[in-house]
Amino acid sequence: MTVWQVTWNPKIYDYKRVIRDYRAGNHTGFNKQSKGMAKMKFLPKINDIVHISCNKQKIMTCTVVSEFVTNEQEMHDGYNIGESRPHTANNTLLMLKILEVYDEPERMNGFQRTWVKLAV
Repeated sequence: MTVWQVTWNPKIYDYKRVIRDYRAGNHTGFNKQSKGMAKMKFLPKINDIVHISCNKQKIMTCTVVSEFVTNEQEMHDGYNIGESRPHTANNTLLMLKILEVYDEPERMNGFQRTWVKLAV
């Protein structure tokens, strides 16, 4: 199993509302996550662990529940702020299942890349 970090940009994604809705039971617990535009030597696999960071904090931990699918149109995501998400332009997405959200997030630096492999 591999551990990954995915960094969300708070300027284009309302992560606080995702967490609030998840806690209130108003969120399915599943998120489509883009591959981003970087070329990846290794890809996430089903059951890999993914830590989501935003604002330099680890806000949640997820597990990968699907492989990347190309030409998958991103469904309208009500958590988008604005309309421009250039990293999703290649229409390559996979599905994550939220395992835990954190009441007291620990510090976790973000990256320019969407996906960063942390450990094997």
